[in-house]
Amino acid sequence: MPNMPHDISDLHLAPVVLAIDARITELAGLDLESLALRVALEGDCPNWSRHDRERGLLESARHFIDCRGWVLSWDPRGIRLSHDEHSVVLGVPPTFVDYLSGARPARDRIA
Repeated sequence: MPNMPHDISDLHLAPVVLAIDARITELAGLDLESLALRVALEGDCPNWSRHDRERGLLESARHFIDCRGWVLSWDPRGIRLSHDEHSVVLGVPPTFVDYLSGARPARDRIA
């Protein structure tokens, strides 16, 4: 039997997931250098450590989106949106994985 919504936050799941997914798609179109710049500006976080990059990328993914009580966190498969016992995971593009690993843009690498 499917779980029924328990509160207003549960009812907002679909619009929040669609907004975050659209934002992920927008960020996926950026190259690694552009993504790092966008995260620095929108995530308001340095990229000194993996934790900083994770936090900044999550902030950038929810930039100007009212998540209506849903919390974003990292999951091995992507970005997890959670509220109480409910959660859903959205996949992330390869550039997110590269950014989180600390990869540098191709022009910054020594040949």
